[in-house]
Amino acid sequence: MCVSTGCTLVNRFETFFTTAHAGESVLLPCSCTDLHSTPDTFSWKKHNTTSDTWEEISSESDQYRNRVQLFNNLSPANLSLLISHLTEEDAGYYLCYLAEHEYTSVKLTVAGCTLENNQGRRELTARSGESVLLPCFCTTLHFTPETFSWKKLTNTWTVISSESDQYRNRVQLFNNLSPANLSLLISHLTEEDDGGYRCNVKHGEFTDIRLTVTVAPVKPSPTSVRRINHISDEPPTIISSQKDPPQSLPFVPFALVTVIFLHIIVAAVYCTKRTKVSDPAAVHYSSAAEDGAVNLQ
Repeated sequence: MCVSTGCTLVNRFETFFTTAHAGESVLLPCSCTDLHSTPDTFSWKKHNTTSDTWEEISSESDQYRNRVQLFNNLSPANLSLLISHLTEEDAGYYLCYLAEHEYTSVKLTVAGCTLENNQGRRELTARSGESVLLPCFCTTLHFTPETFSWKKLTNTWTVISSESDQYRNRVQLFNNLSPANLSLLISHLTEEDDGGYRCNVKHGEFTDIRLTVTVAPVKPSPTSVRRINHISDEPPTIISSQKDPPQSLPFVPFALVTVIFLHIIVAAVYCTKRTKVSDPAAVHYSSAAEDGAVNLQ
């Protein structure tokens, strides 16, 4: 980035230190002492630690396209550089350069995601068929890690992919809703999911989880219960909801016999009297005409 005419820089030959978070924006300050002056030419450069050279920043490069902005078109003495959507790769030394002996530098630190329980280990237990959440968080909730991954330890660390046959439709992330929440949800657990897991943000920044998957107990079906009852040696107990009929009182048969006996006596007496009345020998008529009386003997 170059612009053309003369200026003396504020804090020239000095280094300004600033810190910003990944995903945010940062303004690298650089201005002329005279706000009405216009530099003949200036540029921003970044130090390449690999080659130990200063590389000019260009809005046309793939690294900075649509991420850098100057303000000298509005205020000629303001040569500051705005970098948006910071990544951890943006960290390093920057140079606001006017001429061989006119510059000011900025040391930019990009704070990325520092994991909770960094390099620590947690133990989790879940049952097969259920779901489990493997926790992983940045210490600052508005941090956005540039990249991160979940891996499972088999013989080596293997990256977990929702496109693989083993995890298709079974894994879910939440960083689209909360950038600092890197937790992994695994559903429909199987015994194969048992093992070690690692949430990895960058080299040396990770947290490990040991997941133990237990087999859920199998509940007997109603059919099995009926079959077991059927082969039981003990006879089934039958419970009746009806009440037992009331027992007959002991005097009822006696009263019945008494009534029958009385009927027999009455019948005997009746028969005896009738027999006596019907016997002609038992009636005597007197022939005496004077009184006309009839004598029964």
